[in-house]
Amino acid sequence: MSSEKTLGALFIVGSIIVMILYIIWGLIAPLTSPTDMMSWRTLSTPFGEIPVPPLYWLLFLPILAVILMGGAILSWIGWALIQTPSPEEIDIEEIEKQLEELEKEEEKEEAEAPAESPKEEVKEESKEEGQ
Repeated sequence: MSSEKTLGALFIVGSIIVMILYIIWGLIAPLTSPTDMMSWRTLSTPFGEIPVPPLYWLLFLPILAVILMGGAILSWIGWALIQTPSPEEIDIEEIEKQLEELEKEEEKEEAEAPAESPKEEVKEESKEEGQ
């Protein structure tokens, strides 16, 4: 198993463990917390009273949402790492052979092409300018 696949599996397992532990803690904590954090209150306003949920739930639920979203994202990244195929190994010797072959072909093409003298090129350019 390659390092990317191992890292992906760790992401998935780690995020699932963190999510489960936070949910378990969230269910056990109200049983051991002081009753003051678990009681409903009312907020008096000129328009009437507004019920306010317990402080515990006001703190626990947003953090739970963040942990679940973060865990889902990390699990998704882990799954992508596991599914991605590992890159092929690069054979340096084969690449060097291909480069040598290309260089030989270029040399053959240069040798086969008739070389024009620089004087002829200058004459052709002067004729074009005169037109």
